[in-house]
Amino acid sequence: MSLIATLALAVSAGATLPQCSWDRPGVNPFMGDVVAAVDRYKDIPAATRDKLKARMKARSYDDIALIERDAIQGRASYAPEIRDMHFGAGSVCRTVTRAKWAPTTQERGLVYCEDGECILVPTVCRNVSRIRRVEKPAAAATPSMVASVRESEQAPLEFEPPAAGPMAGPAPESFATASGVPALAETPSIGGIHPPGNPPAPGPGGGPGFVDPGIPVLPPGRVPTDTNPPGEGVPAIPEPGTWAMVALGLLVVVFRARQRRR
Repeated sequence: MSLIATLALAVSAGATLPQCSWDRPGVNPFMGDVVAAVDRYKDIPAATRDKLKARMKARSYDDIALIERDAIQGRASYAPEIRDMHFGAGSVCRTVTRAKWAPTTQERGLVYCEDGECILVPTVCRNVSRIRRVEKPAAAATPSMVASVRESEQAPLEFEPPAAGPMAGPAPESFATASGVPALAETPSIGGIHPPGNPPAPGPGGGPGFVDPGIPVLPPGRVPTDTNPPGEGVPAIPEPGTWAMVALGLLVVVFRARQRRR
């Protein structure tokens, strides 16, 4: 028996079918009262059904969902299953499939929810049906994250929280000493080049300190590539491979000298 014939018999008898396919939306639209169709759902409490019917009569829907082949998209999260769909003059299908839909097929539907019960009314055929709204799971914090947060809440602050404007408090030297970091004034200069924040000692008459004219003073943040003064190169130290080559050469010279003597 074809699906159309089965639906025709169900229409005449107002029966409840265990499973139907909703592969062609609009072919067998619901012809009855959309609001009164909610009373077929006897498992929903009467008080909740009254709320849903009042909302549907006033068209006070919660969401306009997009029905797809494998999902129902909306402002809320819904399970993809559709059940208890009304067809024709009053037949109801418990389980509804839409496996033959194309991946790009979409149908609109009005969603009404009360007390955890949601009614779906597709606009293409008015086939009143039911869907389930699911809650989005909240991101659970790991135990290590919770422990670190608790420790940070209980531990006292080691510094004042930063505020707008310049930092108030002791001078940089005393702050560095208190924090255990050597102060900038204690950092020695190398080859007349002073580190940032540590100017040269004043010379005679209050002027700047002595700087070798042959060595440029770099701006802060620059690292010199050659710290030796010009014309004063450091003698290179031979590598072990060089010593090995020298010893091998001496052995060759001694060996040839002995051969000549023989």
